[in-house]
Amino acid sequence: MLRWRRMKGFTRKIAGVVLAAAGIGIIFDTLPSHLWFILLGFFLIWFGWNLFQLDIC
Repeated sequence: MLRWRRMKGFTRKIAGVVLAAAGIGIIFDTLPSHLWFILLGFFLIWFGWNLFQLDIC
């Protein structure tokens, strides 16, 4: 019984990953190229700000 529940959870996780990958593929296919540069710019600003605030001493 417990093994079946673990397999059921594993199947649900695999299905979630497959659906997420399909959604990402649809987004990649439908967005115009200039929007990707805008998103990349926002990501780089966010990532740079997080590195700037990171305090490793």
